[in-house]
Order: sequence, then structure tokens, then C-alpha cells
Amino acid sequence: MFSENSKRLSDYKNMWRKKQKYILSALVVVVLCNFFGIGDYLFARTFDDFDYPLNVKLEPIIEEVLSGSEPSVKPINFYPYRFLTNSGKCNTIEKLDLFIVIKSAMKNFSKRDAIRKTYGQDNVVPGRIVKSLFFLGTDGNPKSETQKSIQKEMELYKDIIQIGFRDNYYNNTIKTMMSFRWVYEHCSTADFYLFTDDDMYISVNNVLNYVQEQSEKSSKKDTVKDKIDKDKHMLVGYVFKSTPQRFKTSKWWVSLDEYPWDRWPPYVTAGAYIVSNQSMKVIYVGSFFVKHFRFDDVYLGIVAKKVGIVPIHCPGIYFYKKQYTREGYKEVIASHGYGDHDELIKVWNEQQGFNSLVG
Repeated sequence: MFSENSKRLSDYKNMWRKKQKYILSALVVVVLCNFFGIGDYLFARTFDDFDYPLNVKLEPIIEEVLSGSEPSVKPINFYPYRFLTNSGKCNTIEKLDLFIVIKSAMKNFSKRDAIRKTYGQDNVVPGRIVKSLFFLGTDGNPKSETQKSIQKEMELYKDIIQIGFRDNYYNNTIKTMMSFRWVYEHCSTADFYLFTDDDMYISVNNVLNYVQEQSEKSSKKDTVKDKIDKDKHMLVGYVFKSTPQRFKTSKWWVSLDEYPWDRWPPYVTAGAYIVSNQSMKVIYVGSFFVKHFRFDDVYLGIVAKKVGIVPIHCPGIYFYKKQYTREGYKEVIASHGYGDHDELIKVWNEQQGFNSLVG
């Protein structure tokens, strides 16, 4: 009897251990699936059913706003921040070939100085009207040493637009759309706008050459009506076609509640992109009716999708740092990775000299 009871007890313990193993294994699988976002990938909606709010046809609403009429649909998105500074470098009367919006961080004093010595110089291309401004947020402390230094910088150069929002990575959409708002309200007459970060190498000459080539191609193959339509819709950059990151520890993690579709609309990377005059206006006004999203490049892609603008991939714009050679940079429009201000100055000066010799 004792041996039978012992055997039953032993069998029970073995069975319980097996159950524990199964339960533990199941818990591990659930935790890993949650950690890697496998369920989110499985249950994401197909992009074919894309209906990001507002789910309305935006073109006629945008036309109403641009014509000065009251929109027939109430806006759902507006960034209620103030411009803490302004600049007379641009106005709504002067015609510009290109206006450069440089998104900068407060502490990046040396980067701004390097840009002022290179592509940020006014009218850097002879015979073309080109101007640029830096756009910054705040650190939330108007008496900080950084803010005091920026005040001196603004007094000296008068080329900084500071906006009253807390500047951090997840507020980049605010910085981008407030920059759109500033050019819409204060600098609406440029043919094209280049939006760029302060760690990019930029060839303004190649920017202007590129948009001129695009216009010439359009005029050769399109009717007059088609050419006008194409001129209205130009969003050019390094185009990505990718899927949302569902990995929970990722900096770019996005939940299904925030974005339920299985891929993004095509979007240009935020480091550098070119927008035509009419596209700038359509994207800015369209953003009133498109729900905010925290990644600025993806948000622009969403707005572009909603307003009917197809991003154009430009092989001369690099979202990574293109390895430098004097000849290899001849056709480069933009390259990421120039956090070293001395390197930017060296490369830009060498390219200026090289292009003057060969061209």
C-alpha cells in the first residue's frame, strides 16, 4: 500500500512538472510574440484598405482653403505654437528660385556656423535668388545658458526662426509642419523649397539643376495642361517603401492602435527633400485634415498620399553618408552624416573648386 501511494505521488509530481513545463513554455511563447510584435504583424490591416483619418476626399477641401473660402469640413489638426522670432530674409512679394529650410537643434551652434560658410550663404549660386533660415524649438527654459547663447546668435545673424515647442525627437513632426506654416505665411513665392537637417551636405547648384531638368523633361513629353499639373505636385527625395516596426523595444515602434496598416505609404526621408511651391501649399493645408503622426517623414508620406502627391525618388539624395571622392560627389544633391562641421566646410569648398574647373 505504501509503495503504491508513493508511486501515485511520484506520478502526480511528474505530471505536474510536465504541466509546469508546458505552461512555462506557453508563457515564454506569449512573451516573445508580444516582445517581437508578431501578433501585430499578423493582425495588421492590408494597406489596400488605407483610410487614415480624416477619411474624406481632400482635394476639393484644399481648394476651398486656398481660394480663401471656409472649408466644408472642420479641420482636425493644427499646431498651436508661436513663432518666438521672425526674419525679413523672405517675404510674400520677392520671387525666389529656392528657399532652404534648415531644421536644427538648439545646441548645434558649430553646425549652423558651418552651414553659413557653405550652402547657407544667401544667393550662393550666381544669378539665382536663394535664401535660407534655421528652424529651432526650445528647451523649455528661457533662462538657460543655451537659450542665452541662441539669443546672441539671433541678434548677430538674424537667420533663426525659433518656435515655442519643446524640441525632441518625437516632436519632429511639429517642427516640420511649423516650418511649412512659416514659409506658407511668410515666404510663399519661392519656386522650390529644400527642407534639410543640419547634418547634411548640400549642393545648392545641383538642387537647382535637378529641378530645372525635371521641368524640361515635363515640357518635352507632356501637354501644357499635364505640365501645369506636374509642376503643382513635386515632392522629391530618397523614397522609402517599408513596413511599420512592431518590435516593442524599437525607437520606431508603432502599435496597431496608432497605425493599423501593414505598410507605410511611400515617403521621402526627412534628412533632405525638395518641394515645389504648389506642393508646399497643398501639403500644409492638407495637414489640417490629416491626423497627427509622430514620425515626420512618415507623416509627410501620409499627407502626400491623402492629397494625391506621389513622392519622386531622386538618386542624388542620400539618406546615408555617401563615401566622399572629389569626382564621386559631382552629381550629389544631398548626403547625410556631416556632423563634423570642419568636414562639411572642407568637402563643400573642394566641390566648389572642382565644379568651377570641370564646368
